[in-house]
Amino acid sequence: MSERVQDCYDESDFQSLLDTAEANAANDWEVSFVSDLISNFEAYGRRMFISDSQKSHLERIANDE
Repeated sequence: MSERVQDCYDESDFQSLLDTAEANAANDWEVSFVSDLISNFEAYGRRMFISDSQKSHLERIANDE
């Protein structure tokens, strides 16, 4: 299921999560995944949709798991 970022995170919290995930990305797939989310966030802001799976992967990368 997908939700809008604005329904899941405060704007500054999501930006911080993206920044942390970008710094922690450990392989090409993670770098590409986070880069795509950053691009979507820049284009759509808090109105962008994010799936449960994307949230899980993003939080895992940001938490360096």
